[in-house]
This record gives sequence, structure tokens and C-alpha cells, in this order.
Amino acid sequence: MRTRLRVLLLLTLLMPAAAAQPVRIAIIIDDLGNSRDLGDQAIDLPGAITYSVLPKVPYSRDIARRAHAVGKEVMLHLPMQTHDGREMGPGGLHLEMNREEFAHEVWSNVASIPHVAGVNNHMGSLLTVRSQAMDWLMQDLRCIGGLYFVDSRTDVRSVARKRARQAGLANAQRDIFLDNEQDPDYVRYQFARLIETARRRGHAIGIGHPYPETLTVLAEALPALADLGVELVPVSRLVENQRSDQQWLACSSPLRTVAKN
Repeated sequence: MRTRLRVLLLLTLLMPAAAAQPVRIAIIIDDLGNSRDLGDQAIDLPGAITYSVLPKVPYSRDIARRAHAVGKEVMLHLPMQTHDGREMGPGGLHLEMNREEFAHEVWSNVASIPHVAGVNNHMGSLLTVRSQAMDWLMQDLRCIGGLYFVDSRTDVRSVARKRARQAGLANAQRDIFLDNEQDPDYVRYQFARLIETARRRGHAIGIGHPYPETLTVLAEALPALADLGVELVPVSRLVENQRSDQQWLACSSPLRTVAKN
């Protein structure tokens, strides 16, 4: 298996790289907070992994604090309504909320995660295709201040990144899911695809989860990045910064202040 990984990564070197640009990747580990053990294993991965933590679940705050203490970037993994009605867990945003309820949930979720630098959606195949809901979300994040938004792209019709840009938020979107199949060879293949994408464009963002297969493959693969000429960076290094062009936009959230821990 390790031999196959080396071959796949070697093949990425044969692809034409983006001209004269450094090759950078960011990797987000989603769905953290329900298991202390898996959270600890994820945080022990080498390099500048970014950790996206679910709000208001048993180990959210502890995991966020530990990640920050070892110099890792922390995000809020914000639950959103799906087309198939799956359970979102605490802090979920849904279409039945009025404006004030929606804002209160966004702001309280942000406040629940210490050291939060950005936000991405947990599920959200329904909510992220609804323009009004995404307008509300981006207005709230803009008013809170100092956050970026990453569209996990759980639906190809998502308007989340478009609305983030219009709101003047720093933003990005997921390029590769690493572990839609919980199989080590699949994760290795997706990791190679992530590097190949970064070599073509100069950068790429991958999302994985604290599955044992994913953690094992990443522990094996991340130390090889330097030899491949690839830099692992926090997500904040890859966001598209819109703030300088949108300073005129006023805060339009029903809430005005939030305590970020």
C-alpha cells in the first residue's frame, strides 16, 4: 500500500505545474467534537492541518483548545439542513428559522468554539442552495468579523461561495473529498488527486474526517510532502480575500456583538 502511494504521488510530479507558483495544499479534518480519542489522534497528525469542530457537542471546546495550543488552525463546522432530512446535531441551521432565530444560532455557534478562525458547512445540501439563507449566514459572519468561509460543496448547486464573495467575506471552496470511501487505497488515490490539482492551479483544499483509515494514510503521507515540493498550509493561507473590495458593506445582522473565545 505504501508503495502504491509513492507511485501515485510520483505520477503527480509528471503533471505540468502552475507556472512559477509555489504548490500549496490545505487539509481540513471535519466532524470533530464527539470523540476525544479521535480528536487527539487527528491533532497529532504532522503539519499545518486545519481542524473543523462541531458546535455544542461533548469535546468541542477541549479539541479546539488543544489544536490551538499546538499551533493548528480551528474552524467551526456549522451544521446545515440537508435534502434528505438527516439529523444535523446541535446548532443546526434550517429553513424554518426566522431571521432572528437564524442569527442567534450562528452567533452562539461561533461563540461556542474557542479560537475559531473560519467556518465551513457540515452537510447543508439543502441550505447552501438557498440564496436567502446564505445571505443571512454571510451577513452574520461579516458582522461577527475576522472569519473566513469555506464552501464544503455538499451540493454542486451551492451558492454559498458566491454569497460570501458578495458579502465581502474571505472565502474558498473544497476541491477534493479525501474519504467518501473509508478505504485506505481510496484515500491515497484522493490524496494524490489533491496534489495533482494543486500542481495545476498552485493550490487546493481537501476535506477529510477522523476515520481511522484517513488518519493512518495522512500520518503516512504528510511527511513526504516536502520531498514532493508541496507545502501544507492552514486554510487561511488559501482563502480569497474580499474584504478590501467590500469595506462599504454595513453590518446587517440582527445581532451586533459576540464573544469569540
